[in-house]
Amino acid sequence: MIKSSAKSLTCLQRLLPRALAAGLALVGAVHAQTFPSKPVKLVVPFGPGGSSDVVARIVADGAGEALGQPMLIENVPGAGGNIGTARTAKAAPDGYTLVECTIGTCAINPSIFAQTGYDLQKDFVPVFLVGSVLHTITVHPSTSLKSIADLVAYAKANPGKLPAAIGAVGSSNHLTPVWFASIAGIDMLWVPFKGAGDAITALLGGQVMMFVDNEPSILPQIKSGKARPLAVTGLRRSAYLPEVPTMEELGYKGFVVEPWYGFMAPAGTPRAVVEKLNAAFNAAIRNPRIAKRLEEAGLRLIGGAP
Repeated sequence: MIKSSAKSLTCLQRLLPRALAAGLALVGAVHAQTFPSKPVKLVVPFGPGGSSDVVARIVADGAGEALGQPMLIENVPGAGGNIGTARTAKAAPDGYTLVECTIGTCAINPSIFAQTGYDLQKDFVPVFLVGSVLHTITVHPSTSLKSIADLVAYAKANPGKLPAAIGAVGSSNHLTPVWFASIAGIDMLWVPFKGAGDAITALLGGQVMMFVDNEPSILPQIKSGKARPLAVTGLRRSAYLPEVPTMEELGYKGFVVEPWYGFMAPAGTPRAVVEKLNAAFNAAIRNPRIAKRLEEAGLRLIGGAP
């Protein structure tokens, strides 16, 4: 009798995880059939006006159309994107709260912050990779700086006096100009801001002379003549700034920075819901209206599976 009970218990222990997994899969499938029944929130862990915000709003427009429910943007800036990302990690894993994943929050921050407030491997599941962009090194058009050589010469003649904006401490538009200054042997006056939007405003207002930013947010300012591009950081020249050289062309071999954007959901989000969201994002970047807006913003579209 004892042996029989032990065998039954062992059998039950083996079957329970399978039954639980099957039950969870069934719940996920049922949820996916009705999802979404309300608006989906997309957290942008940076302030409005920066490239992350620009990309998220364009893609959300098309994805909401594909889902049949609005996709609403919530800007939660702070700590280089850590605050908004950490908050999303604690959200309900039901597909109604997503967060934008950038080179800063998903590659740089885990390496430079002792505590980010989230664990990428444990707290999130990937949903979609939108695409990548170039950095553009720009200056205020009132300056006499017409090239990278001019900028380096000015900075060497005026050490620590060239004010350069930092969009967010620890972001790629912080580390990229610092890397450039290091290999060029120049010393600049770093002026930090809460986000790229604030840094662009300072550049346009002449409070800073230089800013390195992702193409989607600085391109409109370049096209309107409010910012002057000196170089881009891609492997190839920008399709929208074909006259602007790459840093490699200017002799800075290996100086290539191509930030990217994607979206994540809290861990535990049903796979069927993730697939549905992924399909909506893919539909968005295939939508000619949305694709044109993204490409005009300087984005190289990628897409694909989660």
